[in-house]
Amino acid sequence: MHPEMIRAIAVEQMADRQAEAQARLRVRLARQARKDRRRGSPPDPLAGVRIPDYVDGTFQQDARPAGRTPGPDSAGSAAPATAGGRGAAAGRNAA
Repeated sequence: MHPEMIRAIAVEQMADRQAEAQARLRVRLARQARKDRRRGSPPDPLAGVRIPDYVDGTFQQDARPAGRTPGPDSAGSAAPATAGGRGAAAGRNAA
């Protein structure tokens, strides 16, 4: 059999297996949700907690103004800010 035919068959079989796996997952989640409703279990307390996408605490869907970069006092800055907004002193006087 030609290698391209074998590859096409393998791709088709993998797509079928992935579709079956996703269908099984949906069925399992629906079954679990029905079971939880019957038992009257309280909702998950962390279900509504949003976890930031970026280190500075922002989310991907938040629109950031174009051309604006975080300042030196932001959470994502490389050097820790000291009084006056400058990083830690370097050289002989840094003690």
